Amino acid sequence: MKIITISREYGAGGSPIGKEVAKRLGVEIYDKDIIRGIAKVSGRDYEDIERISEDLSKKENILRAVTPASYNPTRSLFELQKNVILDLAAKGPCVIIGRCANIILREAGIESLDIFLHADDAHRYLRVSELIGSDKIKDIIKEIKKKDYGRRNFYTSCTGHSWADCRDYHVMLDSGLLGYDTCVEMIVAAAKTI
Repeated sequence: MKIITISREYGAGGSPIGKEVAKRLGVEIYDKDIIRGIAKVSGRDYEDIERISEDLSKKENILRAVTPASYNPTRSLFELQKNVILDLAAKGPCVIIGRCANIILREAGIESLDIFLHADDAHRYLRVSELIGSDKIKDIIKEIKKKDYGRRNFYTSCTGHSWADCRDYHVMLDSGLLGYDTCVEMIVAAAKTI
């Protein structure tokens, strides 16, 4: 069995699906642990690292474009993230949620099963409503756009690849249509056959 990476749209169920896949395969799962690892190595604040890695605003994106290459906090964070992910991968089969792990492992020559989860708006709205504790559609849409925008920008600026491009994943699943249980079954089955 290989390492499984799960990239996802916000609200598509990456964490619960990943946790269940790891449980069924009897392997570790790394999600927020990667941010904790980066915070430990760098001495930076956990919340600051999470913000840089997932919540890049349009303003920050413009500032990065005009800031000298020698000062690029996103790139420095990515290098730390890369080292933490490679250390975790060296321990053996596991599930890694997000953090550009599919590209990091590929470029390091480490084989992985790369999954991308997406879902329809209705499903994502319901899930994000639970995550943010609000049923206001305006808040839900704002949070989805913000998270997806940040993830897309971080992924693209650090890897040079397009987030959600099918060529960067072995399997793309619609968790809204299929449901979490079916996604888990399909990922587990694929992991056992490779």
